[in-house]
Amino acid sequence: MRPRITIQNADRVRAAIKQYGEAVERGVRRLIQAAALKAVTDVKKRIQGPPKTGIIYERGKIKHQSSADGEAPATDTGTLVSSIYYIGAKSPRIGSRLPYAFYLEYGTMMMRPRPSWVHAVVMARNNLNKEIDGLLKALNK
Repeated sequence: MRPRITIQNADRVRAAIKQYGEAVERGVRRLIQAAALKAVTDVKKRIQGPPKTGIIYERGKIKHQSSADGEAPATDTGTLVSSIYYIGAKSPRIGSRLPYAFYLEYGTMMMRPRPSWVHAVVMARNNLNKEIDGLLKALNK
């Protein structure tokens, strides 16, 4: 399962685009791009963010505190954060190039989930739908 953002009331958006033309389409596209970028930023902040509460272990002379069950993954080498991408203009996609990002998000038989993506996408989706609704209301005034 992959988190997705869908626009609520898409029929209203299509009708507004038909009625008001390209300006609405450009406005909606900008809002979608902003939502995708916000989700990417939120995921990175969650991974790099607040101190984690998992176990502390040493690798050589370096100490690392891992994330606990239910916390976003704890950054260690920065590989996970640097693997996060945003591509596309009309229909943006965000994700990670690392296969283990999926296992961190949803967990495995041996590890509880370390969610960072789903919450960020849900927040971006909710904000996107409010922004689009505001845009449509402004046009109907």
